[in-house]
Amino acid sequence: MTDAGPTTSQATSTDTAAKVSFLLRRAFPQPPESIETHLSWVFLTPNRAYKLKKPVQHPFLDHRSIENRRRDCEAEVRLNRGLAPGIYLEVVPLSSTGPGELVIGGDGPAVDWLVVMRRIPDDSFLDRRLSTDAVAVTDEEMAAIIEHLAEFYRTTGHRPLDDRTHRWRLAIGLSEDRDELLRHDHALEHDLVIDLADRLQRVIADPRHLAGRSARIVDGHGDLRPEHVVLSPRPLVIDRITFDAEIRRIDPAADLALLEVECRRLGAGALGYRLATGVLERTNDTVPASDRALYRALRAVTRARLSIAHLADGDHHAGRWLDRTDEYLALAIDELALIGGTVHGDPSDAITLESSHVEVEQFGE
Repeated sequence: MTDAGPTTSQATSTDTAAKVSFLLRRAFPQPPESIETHLSWVFLTPNRAYKLKKPVQHPFLDHRSIENRRRDCEAEVRLNRGLAPGIYLEVVPLSSTGPGELVIGGDGPAVDWLVVMRRIPDDSFLDRRLSTDAVAVTDEEMAAIIEHLAEFYRTTGHRPLDDRTHRWRLAIGLSEDRDELLRHDHALEHDLVIDLADRLQRVIADPRHLAGRSARIVDGHGDLRPEHVVLSPRPLVIDRITFDAEIRRIDPAADLALLEVECRRLGAGALGYRLATGVLERTNDTVPASDRALYRALRAVTRARLSIAHLADGDHHAGRWLDRTDEYLALAIDELALIGGTVHGDPSDAITLESSHVEVEQFGE
């Protein structure tokens, strides 16, 4: 199933515009800063952040109803308090006080719900630091965030799978990513996408890769990126996936692989590798270099899919998202070169895609 983009009714769209206008212009003493993401709007005051979920539907979520958005707001606060203590404060209603009149909180009928968070200084986020200079991240901050993430993976719920199911889930996810990328007829080189996906499917099916990784699967973060990592004044991680527990059902090495991919895209590949390696070492998890490269390649393809999906949303910055898609696909291709063990390990143990002649396993339901 492919994502044809978010859907809303015209009435809901109009209603949403009124809510956004209220939060931008009348809800606070001073107009807030605002950030629009794929699924939400975030309104930033000097001390707080207020998140309003978009009334959209995707294959992985349905936020069209107020009740579904309320449940997801409550899940966000509950699931993120462990990784970001003191940040996720409460869920409050956006209430109607009369025709065309809204208020945050209040006793009137709830027309929507808001996640209220303590605002974090912008320069505390890893992506902001990397946009300046990777050396702006101190050794003490690196050690602290490594230990914070390691403690999370040591204590979060253990959700193992059998090996075949793990490979099947990866293969299905890759097929969905490929199909979505190929929907954009004139945006990408189809032969490149098809070849990349076919080669990665062969590696997924190869029993010489991912051996034992299914037993490591936990209830993880699901979207571990630099913009979700807070370095100071204490280590925090925000925006854990809330709307689908199966997206969070993940090998920690795959969770960390996304962090590596995004750090590399920001020009800090060595720092990302150091972070992920530090966490894996602190959790006594020895992951073959080829498996880490495979996970990075798969996460990069998924990020390419999510980037090009902005075209279906009518995003006005189409060129930016096309460039971003190309970046992720290039990163995935680079990772394929590492799967053969050419960077780490004994070259005699290398498994090259061109010479292995591995038959692709037919994954069935």
